[in-house]
Amino acid sequence: MRKSNNSLLTLWIAGLSLTLAMLLPNQAQSQKPVWKGKIVMEKGVKVVKNPSEPLYSEFAFELEEDFSLGNPNDDNYYFPKGANIAVDDQGNLYVLDIGNARIQKYDSSGRYLQTIARKGQGPGELQFPSQLAFDSEGSLWVQDSFTRALSSFAVDGIFKKSTVLRANLQPSFFISKEGFIYGLEINPMAPGGPRMAVIKLNPDGTQAETIAEFHGELKANQSWYALHSYTNRPYLCALDPSSFCYGFSADYRIFLADSQGKTVLIIEKEEKPTPISGKEKGLMLKEGKGIMLGVGRSRPARMQDAVVLPPHRPYFSRLSSDDMGRIYVSRAPSILNKDKTRVSDIFAADGIYLYQTKLSFWPEVIKAGLLYEIRRNEETGDIKIIRHRVKNWEKMKTG
Repeated sequence: MRKSNNSLLTLWIAGLSLTLAMLLPNQAQSQKPVWKGKIVMEKGVKVVKNPSEPLYSEFAFELEEDFSLGNPNDDNYYFPKGANIAVDDQGNLYVLDIGNARIQKYDSSGRYLQTIARKGQGPGELQFPSQLAFDSEGSLWVQDSFTRALSSFAVDGIFKKSTVLRANLQPSFFISKEGFIYGLEINPMAPGGPRMAVIKLNPDGTQAETIAEFHGELKANQSWYALHSYTNRPYLCALDPSSFCYGFSADYRIFLADSQGKTVLIIEKEEKPTPISGKEKGLMLKEGKGIMLGVGRSRPARMQDAVVLPPHRPYFSRLSSDDMGRIYVSRAPSILNKDKTRVSDIFAADGIYLYQTKLSFWPEVIKAGLLYEIRRNEETGDIKIIRHRVKNWEKMKTG
């Protein structure tokens, strides 16, 4: 009798366990990813210290080509010598046709709408345009590297004004809602030696202040130097009409600033430096690719003689963002990399490291579930603008 009761008790417990397993969610499935970083305060600013691994592992973009622009047989779609792009809130695409010194506007389906500006030296005309950006009112701003000016155009394409800058900005800038201009400066003649800096300009183009200054491997007594693939340099990216971010590639630290240029958040990621191999050094010195900058009469006869290599490979080579507030830190590839894989770390607006992702191209614009690519034909040099639709965009978390 006792043996029978024990058997019934065992069966009852087994049945109860099976019922609970069916009713309760699987523990492994219900567990949420745990962020293993920490947040500290430095001089009143929140610093988000991320681990080396992302919170949600890797995100694989599922892309479908939406349309492609670029046709040497149609002048309205021909970009022979380089391009930059911008997309407004209505999905209209603006292509800065560098070779023809003009801006081509297309609707959200890729249909040509109008040409803005042209090559020349008069009001609203361009010499060597290099970058596009929108301000908080939707006006389009164009940077001209030759005239050191920013020209602005209304939504309808009508020229508004041109502002001559009192600094030589690199092709990357941000216009705040108050009209301040933020950009990157490389100054080989700065007091104390060459410097790289994030600077703030007043609406009239005069310099207001230096937001951050960097030297990296550049030395005070160095009169000539070459900017090359492994030169550490600052990068800047607009986040929204009220904020932007910047960083210097020698350190994995991204600074988020408000429209006044005040740092409001710092993002860090635990990352081991990648040494520059002997093969990489040999290729760099052999090919001597780069841009020669400097002062003085003793200009090196060869580019190779002006190359200064940093102690390790830069941590990143560009910054970008999407319209969901996420920040993309694109990793600096090896010059030996032949497969053109582009790796980016993706952070939430609050600084949490969400994903790592890999693509075969750098996304120039990421907006409304669309990725825009600028593709250059290596044989002809012709440019195509390609829009990709992200089929799994809604699955990408924002925090």
